[in-house]
Amino acid sequence: MNLWRVLRGKEKLTGRHIGVIGAIIVFLLISAGWSAAYTSRPEFCGTCHEMDSMYQSWQMSAHKNVGCEDCHGEPGALGLIKTKAKGMREVYVHVTSDKIEPKANERDINCYSCHQDKVKLNADKALAAKDPHTVKHFDNGMTCVTCHSGLVHDTKLNNAVPSRDSCARCHLDAMRK
Repeated sequence: MNLWRVLRGKEKLTGRHIGVIGAIIVFLLISAGWSAAYTSRPEFCGTCHEMDSMYQSWQMSAHKNVGCEDCHGEPGALGLIKTKAKGMREVYVHVTSDKIEPKANERDINCYSCHQDKVKLNADKALAAKDPHTVKHFDNGMTCVTCHSGLVHDTKLNNAVPSRDSCARCHLDAMRK
């Protein structure tokens, strides 16, 4: 039995060939599933020395029970594929480069998968209640980390509420009234 000869059209495809091809496909799917699950564990991310400080600060944060990919990965099957491709690129740079400085793009941080209830659609009611999580902020290009920067990976900030100074950066005139 020679699959290469079948693929080149030199030999006829038989049931035995189909069985071997099926077994190869099943093996590849199981391997891909296992690899995706294994590399999704925060412990895997923490194995690289560049990630050590991020892993340590995450363990001390209020998000210590939330996996890395829950925040840094896109939702859905296509998101999983994109996240794994990005991770493979990071592993390649880790292996081939002298120095790598991991940094998540703030637009890649997915707070909404858990905190969608925080975004208030009625801005007037939210502002009357002094709740800054209005859709108006998000419509103006802000993200959660605009105010909550360092929330998980800065040990001084990872359990802190943003200060009044965060609001003053944009609302200083309104705050003086």
